Amino acid sequence: PDDLVIALDPGMAFGTGTHPTTQLCLEALDDLVHPGVQALDLGCGSGILAIAAAGLGAGHVLALDIDPIAVDATIRNAEANGVGDRITAQTGSLESLVTSARRFDLAVVNILARIIIQMCDEHLGDVVRPGGLAIFSGIIEEQADHVEAALRRTGLEPYRRRLQGHWVVIEARRP
Repeated sequence: PDDLVIALDPGMAFGTGTHPTTQLCLEALDDLVHPGVQALDLGCGSGILAIAAAGLGAGHVLALDIDPIAVDATIRNAEANGVGDRITAQTGSLESLVTSARRFDLAVVNILARIIIQMCDEHLGDVVRPGGLAIFSGIIEEQADHVEAALRRTGLEPYRRRLQGHWVVIEARRP
C-alpha cells in the first residue's frame, strides 16, 4: 500500500522501468530520498527517476538530458504523475552544471559506464554538495571497479553496490 505508482509513456525516450539498471536506481532512490532533498537526474530519458524522486518527497528535481525528445517526455510524464511542479526538465549536460553554482543533495546518473567514467574526468563529483549522495547505474559487474576508481578521482567515495543479474548500481557520497 505504500508503493509509489508511476504512470509512464516513454515515447521515443529511454526508460520504461523494466530494465535492471532502472529498477536498481528506483530501489536506491526509495532508500535515499528524504523530504525536501534537492536532486539531479542527469540523463533523464523518460523522466522515470526524476518522477520517482519527486514522488518520494524530493523538494525539487532538475532533470537534464542532451536529447530534446527525452526532455519533452519527462515534462509530459511529470505532469501526468502530478509532480510537474517539482521537476524542471531541460536540455543540458554535465558541462552546463559544472560551470554553474548548482549543487545537489542527491544525484542519479543511469547511463553507460564509459560515459560515467568520462564525466568523472569532467568534474562530475563537483555537482554533489559536500555530504551529498549519488547513484550511478548502467554498469555491468565487470566495469564496477573501473567506475569506482573514476568516482574516487572526482572526489566521491563509493560505499555500496546493488546487484541484479550482471548489472550494478554504485552509491557514493561526497565527504
